[in-house]
Amino acid sequence: MIRKGVPAVALVHEPFATLAQLQAAQVGMPDAPLVIYERDLPGQEPPHVLEKKAEVVAERAAVFLLAAGK
Repeated sequence: MIRKGVPAVALVHEPFATLAQLQAAQVGMPDAPLVIYERDLPGQEPPHVLEKKAEVVAERAAVFLLAAGK
């Protein structure tokens, strides 16, 4: 039986995208699944905007995780 581990995806704010990509490459995982998303501004954005951002992140993460199970 071959074990592939537990499917996972890293959630990364846009300002840290380059750092996350470099870190993944440095540890030998240049193709690691990273969901890079817009920074949240909870005190400055209305709830419906934050909710839409969260939905986009959840959908993108689900795509990575479902693909890993194949």
